[in-house]
Amino acid sequence: MALKGNVNDLRKLTQRLKKAPVELARAVAAQAAPPLTTLSQSAYDAGQTVYGNPRPLGKDGKPLDLVRTGATRSYMKFVTTGTIIRCRIGPDYSRFLIGKYRILPMGEMPVKWATTMANIVAVQKVPL
Repeated sequence: MALKGNVNDLRKLTQRLKKAPVELARAVAAQAAPPLTTLSQSAYDAGQTVYGNPRPLGKDGKPLDLVRTGATRSYMKFVTTGTIIRCRIGPDYSRFLIGKYRILPMGEMPVKWATTMANIVAVQKVPL
């Protein structure tokens, strides 16, 4: 499974945001949380990793839908605290789904996510 995207792009974006006014960073964070939630949930619903690859097969060799109670999907939401964007996940076992089934990014940021973030930053009036 090949990862797409480049974590260095996110680091560069983070460095540029740190140099920008705090209000700009807050605005970008607030605007980015809903689209990131949509991207993560749509990948979850489609049976894909957030990188666009098919989800790894289960122990029996069949694709998993990862839905028993719906708790992981319903809790998975990006929220902001000031300039910080984080993902709220529910059940304790969700962290294993991140590692094995890539329901959230690990390491490199997915290309769609980086493009979404870049578009949000580009719309802002303050040059970075």
